[in-house]
Amino acid sequence: MGWLSGIIGGGLGAMIAGPFGAVIGAALGAGMGNAQTLPQGRSGSINQAQQRQAIFFTAAFSMVGKLAKADGRVCPDEIAAIEKISKEALGLDGQTRAYAINVFSQAKDSRESFGDYARQFGDLFWQDQQLCSFMMSFLFQVAMADGDLHPQEEHMLLEAKTAFRLQESLYQSLRSRYVGAHSSTVSLSKHYDNLGVSPQASAAEIKKAYRQKANEFHPDKIEGKGLPPEFIKFANDRLAEINESYDAIMAAKK
Repeated sequence: MGWLSGIIGGGLGAMIAGPFGAVIGAALGAGMGNAQTLPQGRSGSINQAQQRQAIFFTAAFSMVGKLAKADGRVCPDEIAAIEKISKEALGLDGQTRAYAINVFSQAKDSRESFGDYARQFGDLFWQDQQLCSFMMSFLFQVAMADGDLHPQEEHMLLEAKTAFRLQESLYQSLRSRYVGAHSSTVSLSKHYDNLGVSPQASAAEIKKAYRQKANEFHPDKIEGKGLPPEFIKFANDRLAEINESYDAIMAAKK
């Protein structure tokens, strides 16, 4: 929880310009507390790595807040979906979940648009395309939490793709995987989409793609890439999907 301690006690919101600084300050003001709420012995200081983690986490739930309101309102089902993602996909503890929900609540009603948050994230992290790909995966999972991709949600996701400088092929691969996963029949083509290869790919090409994907989502890489440790569970689940797809494809080729 080092990055969260730093936010609470270190005044990170005042250090960050633009929409993220504003939403950090608003989220803290909404009841997260102050330095006195930190675990005993924590000073609230924050280093560069923790600052990246804090910004990534804040960005994720700021954009989620806008996605949840894409159809004009935030319904109880969407609130429940955010709670489920916080607990199950990320395994957040109580204090971190409280911060996430505060960011979500402040961002969804802010005057900034989804595009404003996406562009600031892109400006900060576009040079790390693995990090941007990871964020896009998370946004797709949230958008599909209710089993349907609303046109306005897709418009926002396309804004994120542009802001993150992601390739169209990567976006389409993610779209096919997340949207297709909610259909009644998951065909072998979805496993190819999961690895980002075509059915005509050779065994060597499939293995290379698998290794690249597995490396991207390996939990040991998470904190080193500037991701909050709370996203390790999400990475583990993603890695399991990649392994499953590789096994299914290789079995089909025998």
